Amino acid sequence: MVQGLTRYACGFAVVAVLLCYLLSPQVSREGLEPSLAGQVAVVTGGSRGIGKGICVGLGEAGATVYVTGRTLSKGDKNTGGINGKSAPGSLEETCEMVVSAGGTCIPVAVDSAKDEDLEALFDRVVKEQGRLDIVVNNAFSAVSFMPRHTGKPFWEKPTETWDQVNNVGLRSHYLASVFAARKMSLAKRGLIVNVGSFGGINYIFDVAYGVGKAAMDRMANDMAIELHTENVTMISLWPGLVKTENVEGGALLQENAPLKLRRGLPPGMGSEQSFASLMNTPLAETPLFNGRVVAAFARDPRKLQYSGKVMVPASMAADYGLVDERGVRSPPMTSVKSGLAQALRSLLEKFDLWDVPGGCYMDKPQASDAAKFFWNTLPDLAVPWKLLKLFAGAPNF
Repeated sequence: MVQGLTRYACGFAVVAVLLCYLLSPQVSREGLEPSLAGQVAVVTGGSRGIGKGICVGLGEAGATVYVTGRTLSKGDKNTGGINGKSAPGSLEETCEMVVSAGGTCIPVAVDSAKDEDLEALFDRVVKEQGRLDIVVNNAFSAVSFMPRHTGKPFWEKPTETWDQVNNVGLRSHYLASVFAARKMSLAKRGLIVNVGSFGGINYIFDVAYGVGKAAMDRMANDMAIELHTENVTMISLWPGLVKTENVEGGALLQENAPLKLRRGLPPGMGSEQSFASLMNTPLAETPLFNGRVVAAFARDPRKLQYSGKVMVPASMAADYGLVDERGVRSPPMTSVKSGLAQALRSLLEKFDLWDVPGGCYMDKPQASDAAKFFWNTLPDLAVPWKLLKLFAGAPNF
C-alpha cells in the first residue's frame, strides 16, 4: 500500500512539474521588433543600480529615455548610499552612457516622494515627445536605511520603517502608474514594469520590504486586468542578485547582527550567505543584463499576453538569447545550474569557469569560450516559479 501511495505521489509530482512548466511565462526571440527607435521611455530611480542598467539597455535599443532621480550632476550630495555615504552615480552620468549606447536621454530631477513631481514629469514627457511607450517603476529610497536596521525584528525598528521602505517604492510606483496609464490609455498602447523582487514570495531583509514587494506583484496583476482593454501591458520583474554599486559596496552586509543571528531566517536557508564571493561570477547579474531583458520585452509584439505576470529576467534572457556585457548569461536563482555551480565552486575555479572578469558596462566581452559554453549553452534546469510557490511565500496553506 505504501509503495502504491509513493507511486501516486511521484506521478502527481511529475504532472505538477509539467503543468507548472507549461504555465510559466516563456518568451521567444522570434518576431522581436528590430529596435525601439521612436519610442519614449520613463525610468524612475535611474541614477545608479538596476534603474541605470535599464536606461542603458533601452538606449542600446534606440529609445528616448527620460531618467529621474534626485542626484542630477556628478558630485552632487545624496542620501542614496550606505553607511551614511553619498552614493555614486547621477542622472547626467546615466544619460552619457545612454547616448553612448545609441539612445537619446533627458535627465529630470524628480523626487518620487512628491506627487506633484511625478504628475509634472508625465505631463512634460507627452508635451515634449507627443507619446509615452514605456514606464519602469524602479525608484527606491530605503537603500541606506535598511542596512542600519537589518537584524532587528519589526517591533524593534523605528515606526517610520514602513514609510521609509514603501513610500518611494510601493506608493510612488502606484502613482507613477496612475499618471502613466492616463496617457497610455488615450494612445491605446504602452508597457509598465514594476521592478520587484523574489522578496515578494519569501522573507528577505524585513517585514516592510516583503509586504511592499508582494504588493507590487499584486499591483501589476490587478492593474493589468483593467489595462488590458487599453492594450497596455503591465508586469512585475524579479531580478536576481544584482551587482549594483551599493551591493558591491556592502549593502547586503549586516551592520547590527550577522545573518545567522537574524530573526525570520527562512527554513532551509543557510545560516550564512557570502554574497561578496558571488560578485565576480555570473551568479550575480549586472544591471545592464536586466536592462537588455527589459528592452527585448518592450520589442516583443506578444507582450500583452504576459500582462499581469511576474517575469524573471534570467529566464527571459535564456529565451531571448541575451548575454550581459561580459558575454555570459546569469542563470535563475532557482535553477539547478545555480545551485550546482555553488556546490562545485572549486571545480569551476580549476577550469576558470567561476570568476568572469569585467565590471559593469564594459564594451568588450571578457568571458572565455569555456565559460560561455557553461553559462550560456548548458541548460539551467530552472524550477518553475509556480511550483516554488507551493513551498514558499504567504499565505502558506
